[in-house]
Amino acid sequence: MKYPQFTIDEILAAFRRRKKIFFFPFIVITVTCAAAAFILPRKYESSTTILVQKDEVLNPLISYTMAIAATSDNRLKDINEIIYSRPCIEVLIDSLGLRSKISNLSEEEKEIKNIKKKIITELEGSDSYTIHYFDEIPWRAQKAVRILSNYFITTRLAVDNKRNELAVGFFENKLDDLRNKFEQSQEQFLSVVKQQVNQLPVGDREAYSNIDGFNGQISTAEQKFENERKALSLLQQYSDNSTSSMNKLYQVPLLNVPYSEDLSSLLKKYNDLSQKFTPMYPDVQNARGQISDLVVQIKSAIRNDLQNLQNQLWQTEKQRDAAISTIKEATLAKNQNGDVKSTYDVYQKLYDDMKIKLEQAKTTRDLGKDNAEQYTVIDPPQLPTSPAKPNRLLIIGGGFLLGIFMGFLSAGLTELFDTRIRTNNDIDVFDKPILAYLPAHNSNYD
Repeated sequence: MKYPQFTIDEILAAFRRRKKIFFFPFIVITVTCAAAAFILPRKYESSTTILVQKDEVLNPLISYTMAIAATSDNRLKDINEIIYSRPCIEVLIDSLGLRSKISNLSEEEKEIKNIKKKIITELEGSDSYTIHYFDEIPWRAQKAVRILSNYFITTRLAVDNKRNELAVGFFENKLDDLRNKFEQSQEQFLSVVKQQVNQLPVGDREAYSNIDGFNGQISTAEQKFENERKALSLLQQYSDNSTSSMNKLYQVPLLNVPYSEDLSSLLKKYNDLSQKFTPMYPDVQNARGQISDLVVQIKSAIRNDLQNLQNQLWQTEKQRDAAISTIKEATLAKNQNGDVKSTYDVYQKLYDDMKIKLEQAKTTRDLGKDNAEQYTVIDPPQLPTSPAKPNRLLIIGGGFLLGIFMGFLSAGLTELFDTRIRTNNDIDVFDKPILAYLPAHNSNYD
């Protein structure tokens, strides 16, 4: 079977035969796209670009090399998880005043899905990101971008600060464990020293006698440190609107922390007023506000005290260790009681190393609290003056081209599946013998 070959005249003739089929989809598609370009709601776009600087506070729980590797691996990969999260969308709904349109749970779910479609995020390399938001109202698009950006920054800072707080707590617990083991090994070592104290030189005997004084100072400092740490934990659980957290404040004055007397007086005043008036009474509200302000002041004072107590405790331990070191070699022969001396040295080294790590974790935590400067808005959201969607010229032009394509396609398929014979070529493709020709009425094969 031979394949057909078309001439220009045959193509034009086919087009004339199928021009109605060509123009129908062409007109329908073009008119539809043109109508859609003017009917679709106009949407305005606002965007912001934020740069995240490289000098991020590293995670104190991992080594420096591992932290650098983790930092360089797209530190903004969680932007979508934060921006498209349900809490973020709910904040957006409340801030934009969209909650009034929602009457039930199904409508809320529908609104959340609708808002997610209006958000577009782009990562610009590994150190910046851009947030786009589309809305029918220009000011709402600008406000939404600002809210999303602030929410992302606040959430990231909160996560980092919580990580740093957990790191400090982890090292504090490990330090307490090592301190107990170190003190046990130290007691074993001193028990050996006690048996040989009479054999010590006069200077070493004096150093040994100072050890009990250092232990007393350490015990007092540890007790005060533990009380203030417990008080700080209670104060951190305090909330203005929580009755249970208010009840925990009554335990704080018993721990003898800074401003204990002032707090006790305020709590007594608040308790007396609460028994006489409702929680909304102005004097009750005023007393509660005074308590909140004092709680902030006490927490700041306790943090400073804890740092000073920690330094004092470590300094006293350093003096005690120095006293022990002066008599260690004099009381233990090289080949005697080697296991006791070895255990003491191991735990002393572990304890000293853990103190350094704890200080590093605290430094990381303190630096991370003011780490908002790491995020720099290099392109703040602007109030859009012209709609970004729909692009009328693009829609109409695309509809015009699509209509031409569909018109030619429809006409071509109709002609292709037409089995009528109009020309000699229509017979030749069958490769069969021709018996006779019938003359045409004219030269056109319509």
